[in-house]
Amino acid sequence: MESLYLDSDADLAASNTAAGVSKDLALRTYTARLLGKNQALVLHGGGNTSVKSRARTVLGEEVDVLHVKGSGWDLATIEPAGHPACRMDALLALARLPELSDEAMVNGLRLALLDADAPTPSVEALLHAVLPPRFVDHTHADAILALVDQPNAEAIARECFTRGLVWVPYVMPGFSLAHACKKAWDETVARGEAPEVMVLEKHGIFTFGDTAKESYERMIAHVSTAERYAADRASTQSLGIPVREDSTTVATVLATLRGALARTSGASPEGGPVLALRASDTVLAFLERKDLDGLVERGSATPDHVIRTKPWPLVVRTSGTSTEELKASLDAAIVAYRAKYDAYFARCSEARKRAVAKLDPMPNVILLPRIGLVTRASTLAAAEIAADVYEHTMDVMTCASEIGEYRPVTELDLFDVEYWSLEQKKLGKPAPAKALDGKVALVTGAASGIGLATAEIFAKEGAHVVLCDRDEAQLLAAKAKLAKVHGARIFAARMDVTSDAEVASAVRAAVLRFGGLDVVVSNAGGAAEGKLETDEGEAALERSVELNLFSHAKVAKHATRVMQAQGRGGCLLFNASKSAFAPGPGFGPYSVAKAALVSLVRQLAIDLGPSQIRANAVNADRVRTALFGGGMLESRAKARGLTPDEYMRGNLLGREVLASHVADAFVYLARATATTGAVITVDGGNAAAFPR
Repeated sequence: MESLYLDSDADLAASNTAAGVSKDLALRTYTARLLGKNQALVLHGGGNTSVKSRARTVLGEEVDVLHVKGSGWDLATIEPAGHPACRMDALLALARLPELSDEAMVNGLRLALLDADAPTPSVEALLHAVLPPRFVDHTHADAILALVDQPNAEAIARECFTRGLVWVPYVMPGFSLAHACKKAWDETVARGEAPEVMVLEKHGIFTFGDTAKESYERMIAHVSTAERYAADRASTQSLGIPVREDSTTVATVLATLRGALARTSGASPEGGPVLALRASDTVLAFLERKDLDGLVERGSATPDHVIRTKPWPLVVRTSGTSTEELKASLDAAIVAYRAKYDAYFARCSEARKRAVAKLDPMPNVILLPRIGLVTRASTLAAAEIAADVYEHTMDVMTCASEIGEYRPVTELDLFDVEYWSLEQKKLGKPAPAKALDGKVALVTGAASGIGLATAEIFAKEGAHVVLCDRDEAQLLAAKAKLAKVHGARIFAARMDVTSDAEVASAVRAAVLRFGGLDVVVSNAGGAAEGKLETDEGEAALERSVELNLFSHAKVAKHATRVMQAQGRGGCLLFNASKSAFAPGPGFGPYSVAKAALVSLVRQLAIDLGPSQIRANAVNADRVRTALFGGGMLESRAKARGLTPDEYMRGNLLGREVLASHVADAFVYLARATATTGAVITVDGGNAAAFPR
């Protein structure tokens, strides 16, 4: 492991400080970010850092303070405000108490803040306060966990760190750990040793120093020492040979798994969890280990991870099973996991004599040999966090097994942390419910116009959205625009809807990205003019039918296969046209194809009803999109004897229809779970085109 510390960057950080930010705090922030950049040290809100300094109170008095990482901050992106200042005298007074409940400790930490609006200090704030050095860094480094998750962890740690080791037997984080660390520190000093590193059994590592640089570089040096210790004992004998299924099989398994998870958790139809997939050679090799089942049963690499991964993953082997066998085996495996979790909860709550509300018993991590590591959450961002954590857990398990025997904390210790209110707060409060939460939607023609407006409102309403379009440059621009607001919930896959192979590929990419598919808005299309009795009109009709009919059938075919694999129903939505009911002069190639599309929707509604898959259409008219480009708007207006603006407002309401109006209709139909075979008009009112 290499140090990322640069004196020039540190000097720049120390000089560019805002009002109220001391040099100490600026350097604390700089090195905290360096730690956060390395996932082999900390993951997603893990670890904590501090500096002892001086600050002014609201009364103008200068006092000793501890700037310590606050709750909700991530070291990779932390700002100075993420290290709130606490009065040192108040913290030390709390630490001297013989005992302190979690609630009282948190209250005391908040009372010690100089700023009442600051984030709550880390649960390890008292530990940072009682250690003498000015700068203190704490991580859950992979290499350290491989050493301390052992039956004889202390002996291994002392063999690795030959001088200055402060060894702390496992104690649950919080007030008790602060006392244990101070006791171990004092005992080390009493033996005449100068502390250089503090290692916590089953937990992690602390380093410290008089400067930010010293504390950070000690972390890098000591973790590097642990890495070398492990490397000297490394072996690949325990790893299997990575075996990988083809992408079509992987997508089928993911969709089937998503359906099983939704079904057994009692989720509403046409929705489910989001799945994140990791399938590197390293992951697949780990999943081929002969001791896989027994190894992963031993629990989390550090108790802090349990809120993301649960105490253990679900292992399911799917190779060689038929579709129905796959559904049955996944259902049975998930039901068995829930029963196992229920037994764990009953056993541990009885042993601890604690009356607590049971958490969700569903697995967060699913290991599928030949497929990969799959994680489940309500959003892709949360699923990716769990995947990151478990990938590093795999690394720790592998390394620990080569050093000796992987033995993390006991299940009772895991239970204590999983059901610790202070740990659960790290997950934050759930976001307010939105109309399309839990849905994965795919929108074709999504780079502009109605497609982009639909994708935007779907994302706003909580869906994870796959944008598809044949114009790759516009598609990427649309993705960038929406991702600025909606982040990982936006994905893009190029698709020419007239190509069966590209449609199949894009739908497969959507499943590999999010785990499945619930709603499809088949929107892509194009206008075509011509007299049907002419050769030109006949050729235009053939092109129009290919784009405005057959392409929708292709999209429906591939989306339906995913929805049927999930077994949770689904929603197929189509952008038809007012022209399906009220053709315009010289617009036959377009109108005939759109009329056929409405018939396709009705047929799909009939055929797919038994699979609980709905099919509905929106008939829009005169929306300013690329469809009216290239002189098409002027041509259609002229055919009606109108100006372009008169043409766009030529409806009963005298109001121009916007792309957002059409998007609203698609959102309504996505939610209308008892509606199929319907056609909704969004045209401002056109009596000739009323559905009949």
